[in-house]
Amino acid sequence: MKTTARDPHTSAETAADTGVDTRAEFDPLSPQTLAEPGPAYSGLRERCPFHHHRTATHDFYVTSRHDEIRQQVLGDNPVWSFKFGNAAKDTMSDVGIVTDPPFHQAFRAVLQPGFTPRALQAQAPAIEAITGRLIDAMLTHSEGDFQAEFAMPLPAQVMCLMLGLPADNFATYKRWSDELQAQLFHETQPGSFETLLAEILPYFGGLIAERRRLLAEAGVTEPGLEHLGKVLSDDYISRCVLSKVENRPLNDAEILNVCLAFLTGGQETTTNLIGNLVWRLLEQPARWETLKANPGLIEAAIEESLRHDPPVLAHFRTSLCPVTMHGHELPEHSKLMFNIAGANREPAKFPDAEAFRLDRPLAEVRQHLSFGSGVHFCLGAPLARLEARIAIRLMIERLPGLRLAGPGTRVRTWMYWGRATLPVAWG
Repeated sequence: MKTTARDPHTSAETAADTGVDTRAEFDPLSPQTLAEPGPAYSGLRERCPFHHHRTATHDFYVTSRHDEIRQQVLGDNPVWSFKFGNAAKDTMSDVGIVTDPPFHQAFRAVLQPGFTPRALQAQAPAIEAITGRLIDAMLTHSEGDFQAEFAMPLPAQVMCLMLGLPADNFATYKRWSDELQAQLFHETQPGSFETLLAEILPYFGGLIAERRRLLAEAGVTEPGLEHLGKVLSDDYISRCVLSKVENRPLNDAEILNVCLAFLTGGQETTTNLIGNLVWRLLEQPARWETLKANPGLIEAAIEESLRHDPPVLAHFRTSLCPVTMHGHELPEHSKLMFNIAGANREPAKFPDAEAFRLDRPLAEVRQHLSFGSGVHFCLGAPLARLEARIAIRLMIERLPGLRLAGPGTRVRTWMYWGRATLPVAWG
């Protein structure tokens, strides 16, 4: 079987636009790119919208045009599979969320009810309480590392809330997430996950077994969602234990997949979003003052942060058959990286695209691809946005003097973009 992808470029474009250029100066792991990925990924889009990145450790193609990514790669295209994972190497495949249609939609339907506007509104008071406690702790002194004191513990504790985990262990969960992501994107040897997963999976397996034990002790022989919040706590481990997909209960591997998705996606993306947003607002103090004077701009600020500084710079898909793109033949099982950071700065979509601006119309800025698109659009996007809205609103109210106290450092994983440290003062 051979599928030919429609080429969106016209014949007037340069040879680099219609083929694969392996000579383009783009190295996602170079110090320059790591320091300033936005301009680097944007520059690749301009020089070579379709690029073949081949090194001793990596071999993948990169596509960078916004419309091609949204319409052809993510637009329910059966050629480009998610089941081999979202990395340059194959990871856990064809389980739970990491699947292709039509099963993916069936599994997604199990999780979707917990992310509806009504469900998230019910969680808002608890998120506000977590946010308030973190700010209370900050107000006991006058300066510190924003990431350690706020941007990391807020999503970590909300993740605990959503999964039904003991919140006191949030630092351990964050360490697990960081190590998983580091190994996913930096370790190229097979089996690199085994030692770490030997620590993580039994822990979550024990929580799953505990839910099932509670059902048995209550005499429940036909578990269903009517037992959520009654026999079992109202959280996602319980929801998965009680739910069915394609008329059967979820198996342990599928529930563990959900736990790992919350562990990583529920922390890394939102931590990076909040840290990046505060960093950009404070690097030009006039932005912070503008937001304080106009809290109605909070939503626009969040979306602009997602566009300008996507928490995840790119994602991957894998071809299920040979495919022709831009006149180049890609073999079956080719890895394709879609360049979110570059697509988010395409001038045709976002005028003055390299600038961080608070005055972009929401209809424009929401075209960013930071949460993906199509059937695999990020389920947790509404929760991440809710956390960011609550965080910025309460910081404006309670930490009006917030300001940068140093440059900080970036996260170590090349596929992610965020602050590892962000020195700030507020006294």
